[in-house]
Amino acid sequence: MTHQDGFRSLIPPQPEILLQLAELFKQEESDLRQVGQLIKQDVALYAVVLKTINSPYYGMKAAVTSVDHAINLLGRDQVFNLVRLTLMRNTLKQTGRMERFWDTAKDVSDLSLRLFSRLSLSLNRDDIYALGMLHDCGLPLMIQAFPDFKDTLRASSCYNSASLEALQRQKYGFSHYQVGSRMAERWFLPQYLADSIRHQPQLEDVLSDRINVDERTRDLLALLTLAQDISAEFRYYWRIQPSDLAPRVREALAFLALTDYDYLNIKESLIDELN
Repeated sequence: MTHQDGFRSLIPPQPEILLQLAELFKQEESDLRQVGQLIKQDVALYAVVLKTINSPYYGMKAAVTSVDHAINLLGRDQVFNLVRLTLMRNTLKQTGRMERFWDTAKDVSDLSLRLFSRLSLSLNRDDIYALGMLHDCGLPLMIQAFPDFKDTLRASSCYNSASLEALQRQKYGFSHYQVGSRMAERWFLPQYLADSIRHQPQLEDVLSDRINVDERTRDLLALLTLAQDISAEFRYYWRIQPSDLAPRVREALAFLALTDYDYLNIKESLIDELN
């Protein structure tokens, strides 16, 4: 089997319900009743839609108990974002027990949103949350495919992110960044989100415009970098901890025009909130 064949075989197929919803959402005027009928067929999707609309963020005066009503309130884009993320997360969880991996992903997502509330960035909250949850989504797939991949990660803990990708490509033919990005593309996430996953090792080139990407990719990567830095200081879970995180933070701060002093104040405040 070639490296390319192995790469393709790692990407889980899209669930039928995702394909059906993608077809519906391609239409300019989606039939939200059909969307509701599909979502009612999946208990996990049914639950997450209701949980989302009833969260404090939306401030509903009375509990919403109808999925059809929830879909109308959330809108098509928000619903499709929820569906994609829920299905991807549930599929990746089938690769094995990786509670610490998902705990870290949730930490990074939450911190990304908290940082976003303190900074002036033209980003979508759903995109921020999705990248926080999925920025290392290629890891479970690589661990499932290659019995020695965990050992490779442990042995390369002192590598910077670019060297880590080079090692993975040399040993396996591709990196977990590439695998995660390809899964994001195949599961209908926006290209700028897939690029954010793919280009983590090339942060400096992305932020300095040496790699041509959507401006949202630059903003998302800068925000992700700061969230990873705060997460690493707050508590260390099992995950890749790039040895070049400090230089990456400096690059992100320069891109966001944020001083060290201001960032350290924000960082201290967020860690206090988490505690």
